[in-house]
Amino acid sequence: MSILDSISNIWWLMKNPYWHEYFKPHVISFDEVRDLCIEAYTVIAASRSMAGLPSEDVGGSLHEYFWRTAEERLSRALLNLAVRMRTFEDILSSSEMRADYDGLISNLVEDDQIGSLGWNDGKPGDRVDLSFREACNKIIHAVDVRPTYDNGSNSRDEDFAWGMDGMVELQGKLGKREWDAWMFAEEFLSTCIDVANHFDPLPPEDEAEREPQGHRS
Repeated sequence: MSILDSISNIWWLMKNPYWHEYFKPHVISFDEVRDLCIEAYTVIAASRSMAGLPSEDVGGSLHEYFWRTAEERLSRALLNLAVRMRTFEDILSSSEMRADYDGLISNLVEDDQIGSLGWNDGKPGDRVDLSFREACNKIIHAVDVRPTYDNGSNSRDEDFAWGMDGMVELQGKLGKREWDAWMFAEEFLSTCIDVANHFDPLPPEDEAEREPQGHRS
């Protein structure tokens, strides 16, 4: 490092960072967003793969530990995702990129794609579509996070394993009103991935076109 570089670094350290003129929002790592999506999806997919298996095909320490931790892992990943994505939207609220974000979400999410929302004081048919923003809010504020299960459409009384079917029911309160949301978890995760890839694109998939190392003439 040159003397000039050293002097420049010392000068920077002598400035109070509080007074930096640039905007200082929370830092959102989209690599972390993608990793959290895969973590949540892996839990759902692994659970679903066991749905309907007869009792003799399920058991052992691996399956037991998975079932003991699956809902906790899914809940944690969904919460971490919701906080990050909701925060990112707030960061964009005063940014010129907000229109780009709104247009992206509009193109990605169709009516009732992510799920639905209802209130305890409403009629059963009064449920409304769950938007991506509202899905994030409901995940954050839920007091009950409950994945739903299927046992391969076998009788409840028969001895077949239950696996997650991809739906997560969320329940909570807004003031004195109780609400419940039915969320298609994989649709929520896909939207998170799409937002991450839009604002932080992945590198081109050109690995297959490259000649494997060690095989060059």
